Amino acid sequence: MRRRRSLPLRCARPSADLSQPGSRIASARLVSAARGILGALIIWVPTALSAQAGGRRNALDGIVPPAPSRADTMLAMGRLAAAEEALYAAVDARPRSPSPRGALAAYLASRGRFKIAEVLFDEAQRFGASPQAIRAAKERMAPYRAVVADGPAVAIRVSPRVGDPTSILAFVGRFSARGDSLQMFLDLTVEGVRVGRRAAERMRVRDGRTSLWIGERQLDGLRVTIDSLDTPDDVRVGLDVLWPLHPQLDTRTGILTLGRAPNAAAITGRVEQIPFVLTFPGLQLVPRVGQPPVALESRAGQALLRESRWQVDAATATLIVER
Repeated sequence: MRRRRSLPLRCARPSADLSQPGSRIASARLVSAARGILGALIIWVPTALSAQAGGRRNALDGIVPPAPSRADTMLAMGRLAAAEEALYAAVDARPRSPSPRGALAAYLASRGRFKIAEVLFDEAQRFGASPQAIRAAKERMAPYRAVVADGPAVAIRVSPRVGDPTSILAFVGRFSARGDSLQMFLDLTVEGVRVGRRAAERMRVRDGRTSLWIGERQLDGLRVTIDSLDTPDDVRVGLDVLWPLHPQLDTRTGILTLGRAPNAAAITGRVEQIPFVLTFPGLQLVPRVGQPPVALESRAGQALLRESRWQVDAATATLIVER
């Protein structure tokens, strides 16, 4: 493969192979698909995926061209490696244009490669991208890069959220260390914390930020939005809030574990790795190469994870699914 001279050396694509010896978590069916999928998260929602997500606007409006591109098409088809190749080729073709560089940055961010993405965002700004759009994109990445204080792993009981198309589970949390317990919902369409008006009256909100306690883990500085929800007591928590705590969910026992990093050596069952793409907010799964991504909260997404224990492996941009 030719060397990509138009990108800075620090942005060159590393090699990665999820099937290297010693990796006990690589599923034979997904190894070929996972090669070349080099880690990821999404701030850039390509045109096709944006339509699936109800047309939600994202942080890169004004950076990424609105017209569908080859990368859009490849990503909508679940061909992540081809999408990444197309984005690199676009930067090669227009090395001083902010738009392709911003799109590549956003894609790499969407697959969890935040450091490289930040460099490319800065370069896109130097080449003329809107500083406001770049700042907004970095702000969308920030919660996923947060470092939480060391503490014990927390295992809490959760229950499915029935009849709600965006919330996948309910759990108990608190607004203060000694406060009353209240029910919260993990909502894949929310960033930060979104609360109804009555719930907001029980919170301590300063400069648009609040704290939550989940088990014995305290999470500070969370963005909070007060919304006129139909259910004014609702407290909805986005995936970005739990992300730094390495969430692991056992759908068989209804136990959510937070604060324990993925450990391949501890996995003993049949395992597959499902590539994911972050859509800020939300997360989409790629069941197979050539199959369209599906939202985690959708019926198809939940079917992929039924009767399993799954955990986020940000290093490989996959969900490790153990059955």
